[in-house]
Amino acid sequence: MFSNNVNRLEAHYQSVCVNQMADIPILNKALEVEAVGFVDWGHSKDQSEVEVGVLITPWFMNIVLLPKDSMRQEVRVGKTVNILFPDGEYSFLTQVDADFGIYLTCSLFSPMFDFKTQRDARETAAAAMAQLLQTEAFKQIKKDKAEAQQLIKDQEVLNKASSRRAFFKGGGNAC
Repeated sequence: MFSNNVNRLEAHYQSVCVNQMADIPILNKALEVEAVGFVDWGHSKDQSEVEVGVLITPWFMNIVLLPKDSMRQEVRVGKTVNILFPDGEYSFLTQVDADFGIYLTCSLFSPMFDFKTQRDARETAAAAMAQLLQTEAFKQIKKDKAEAQQLIKDQEVLNKASSRRAFFKGGGNAC
């Protein structure tokens, strides 16, 4: 389903979880390592430069940018890089791992105790990706919510007008 790069990231953090984080108290034991919603992002010469998605672990949830090739030399580890998405500009921290290489992360949640199930975390990650990329589905959901709120407001106005008419005609019980 995902690219080799995303699968490597997921496997890397699964190994970290099992081998380095197992007894750390900030782990949410209800969660597991999972990559969510990774897609190609950024283009140069008809080729995407990175993959972007959300990485869930029992101790954090981050937006991750994975370079398809090696990260450019001007990127320094620990440096903040601002990346523009349809939703706006996000600050990413440059990370390096001896086993995995250089990649960028933007923290969404840490620690992860607010999530009761993996499904809750996965749905939150998917919603974050939809908002980040302003997908058509996300735009439709926002439009539907706005329309539903307008219907509620319209109904409230109609109810008030109807109540006033009834009151003035003597149809309402004032006492």
